[in-house]
Amino acid sequence: MQEFSEATGGSGYGPDALPIDDMQEGAAKEFERIDGEVYLKGSKSRSSGGMAFPEREVCLETGERDMEPMLFGGEAVLYSFSTVHVSSSRPVPYTLGYVDFPNGLRVLANVVTDDPGALRCDQPVQLRATDDDWFVVPV
Repeated sequence: MQEFSEATGGSGYGPDALPIDDMQEGAAKEFERIDGEVYLKGSKSRSSGGMAFPEREVCLETGERDMEPMLFGGEAVLYSFSTVHVSSSRPVPYTLGYVDFPNGLRVLANVVTDDPGALRCDQPVQLRATDDDWFVVPV
C-alpha cells in the first residue's frame, strides 16, 4: 500500500513530506577498479531505465525501489566546466566539470589538470582515482 500525505490527498507534496533516505553515506567507496580502470558505482532503474550516481535504492523518476547496481566509466566527455579561484572550503584554484558518460549519465566531477586554460567542452576525459577519491583528467 502506497503512503501519501493527508494534507494533499495524495497529489503533490504536503508540509509533512520528508526526503527519501535511500543512500548509504560512507558505507563504501563511490568507485572501484577493474583491471586498472576506474569505474563509478551507480545504479539503473529496472522500470524506467533512469540512472543515478552515487548508488541509490529509489528511482529518481518514478519513485520505485527497483534500482540495480551499475558501473559507469572509464572514459567520458567533458560537457561543461569552471575553474574556481575563490573558496573558503578548499585550496584554489580547482576545476569542476559536468562529465557525460556514453550511456547518458551526467555527473559533476573534479577535473585535474595542470592547464585549466587548455580545457574545452566536448573534450574526452578519463576517470582516475587515488585511494579515497575519484576525478577525471583530460585525454
